[in-house]
Amino acid sequence: MPESAWLEKPAYPVVFVILLSLVFVGVLALVYRLNEPGIQKQTQEAYERAILGLCADSLAALSGKTAGQIQAEYPRSFNEYVRALPAGNYPRKAFEVRYGGRLLAYIFDITGKGLWGTMRALAATDQGKTTVLGVNIYEQMETPGLGARIGEDWFTGQFKRKAILVNGVPVKFTLIPEGQAPGDPTQVRQVTGATITSNAVIKMLQTELALIGESAAEVKQ
Repeated sequence: MPESAWLEKPAYPVVFVILLSLVFVGVLALVYRLNEPGIQKQTQEAYERAILGLCADSLAALSGKTAGQIQAEYPRSFNEYVRALPAGNYPRKAFEVRYGGRLLAYIFDITGKGLWGTMRALAATDQGKTTVLGVNIYEQMETPGLGARIGEDWFTGQFKRKAILVNGVPVKFTLIPEGQAPGDPTQVRQVTGATITSNAVIKMLQTELALIGESAAEVKQ
């Protein structure tokens, strides 16, 4: 069959696109493999910096340094103050933060379900696991400009110093409009236009932190 006749067949464009796609996929896979160690290193560094950021204020209060200085001294500061706890000690992956042997905080890796997929966050608590010291939502798949705003400081900063347990009972948070001032500590301003995602964050924190708080109560008994 002449080459021109083959090129005129309806199947040719389909075969050509498939072959071209396979070539590009192969090239992308090769590039990823070559860069995978560097990508993993950057991901781990970003994760550790997020952990350090949640406890920097507590460390600054005792060390005489500023929170910025402590974060700028990464990775030395992370290795000095933060320690991963053995698996099985708590229901979630956990870290403890110490200064001069003094326990300052715990940090837990928690997870929940957002509107479009899984979200993951780091939640720092006090020594008794009854108060939130900070939250960092480091992985989510929400809509850019809407639900994705749950990662903004103004939103996550609302949970700082909020109680997890009151008289042994998990605290229930409620959402209010973004522009409204909270009337009590249980109220959280939601992201405008992203009620479902805001509720997902609330549910994640209430469920995961209550589980952590209950495990802490069991340890004391």
